[in-house]
Amino acid sequence: MKKGLISSLLMLYVVIVPWDVVYAADENRYGYSEGNEELLLSGLKNLNSQELDLALSDLEQLTKRRPDFRLAQLVYADILAAQAQGAPLSVKGDTNKQKIDGLISEAKARLLMDLEKPSRNMLPADMLKLSGTQKHIIVIDTRLSRLFLFENRDGVPVLVDDFYASYGRAGVGKEKRGDLKTPLGVYFITNRLKDEDLPSRYGSGALPINYPNIWDQRLGKTGSGIWVHGSPVETYSRPPKASEGCISLTNPDFIKLDSQIDYRNTPVLVGYKIRWIDKQDWLEQSKHFGTLIRQWASDWESQDHQRYIANYSSEYNDGKRNFKQFDRYKRRVNGSKKYIRIGLENLSLYRYPDNPDLVVATFKQSYKSSNLNGTSIKRQYWKFERGRWRIAYEGLPSKGNP
Repeated sequence: MKKGLISSLLMLYVVIVPWDVVYAADENRYGYSEGNEELLLSGLKNLNSQELDLALSDLEQLTKRRPDFRLAQLVYADILAAQAQGAPLSVKGDTNKQKIDGLISEAKARLLMDLEKPSRNMLPADMLKLSGTQKHIIVIDTRLSRLFLFENRDGVPVLVDDFYASYGRAGVGKEKRGDLKTPLGVYFITNRLKDEDLPSRYGSGALPINYPNIWDQRLGKTGSGIWVHGSPVETYSRPPKASEGCISLTNPDFIKLDSQIDYRNTPVLVGYKIRWIDKQDWLEQSKHFGTLIRQWASDWESQDHQRYIANYSSEYNDGKRNFKQFDRYKRRVNGSKKYIRIGLENLSLYRYPDNPDLVVATFKQSYKSSNLNGTSIKRQYWKFERGRWRIAYEGLPSKGNP
């Protein structure tokens, strides 16, 4: 068999599987995903070891289960073509070459994930501390075209599922509206959109995230409508680079994801290459970063202005005040208090996967002083500079432009 999968199937596909019968036998409009990837990987591995009959058996079963799984149809048709004609159809011209290349990329991404799938005792290094109110955390590795779903069990993340995922057709590192790239960073789901309220290209529903967040806006990034969503209803899955910047799952996988998470309180970490560490190392790291925030609160309570302001970056800007203005303001306000007491609840800390010198802290702050009391949700962006972590922004959580 020639390297790179084998056929220009999309011309065949219209003949083999008419679109109007794709879902006809499905009680569930979007069908099911359980076992599909396992059958595909088994078929590809059998193909690689020249076990063609076994590969055909796997792929025949899969194409019957999911007639709209284009990659499975591609491999299946090409094995048949290779047996019948002595050569795969994919090397006999470049009809639909771009679409075929996309399917080949999907096969490579799925195989890469199978090779590099982390063991159960490994955790993403950038999930620093989980809030007790966050029941699930989403981590997306675009290099692997994979979405990982973690459950928060007593403050420790436990991997409970993972899904193949497509991202921006122009890659990652979104900078401006229309660049067709997926943003990298730490985000939060802001809403849930049902399939009946969306165009069919979004499939079984959508979960908008808060891009551009306050840090994106500070860097001059533009754009809107970055969602985690399903796939166009006429197909099962898409090539790795297929969206306009969103994260796209198969429709059954999106339904499964959506059924588990709380859309009002789920972080989404998006990175090009997620770094994994041993669970014990993760636990030690989590303690360290939790101490960082508690020390900031203690310095504030001390009413020693130099101790307090040393926690802030010279590049601090909250949209109202730069560092010098903030310095003067806090010196005056804190100096007028007889006492200050700071309470912290529901603290979460996440590091930018592709910028290890940037951490996002979110918590419920209780403030008590001699002349003012109040509670609020605060979000801080901490930068590592001049040998220590410092706050470059603090304020209310941003909703982005969903």
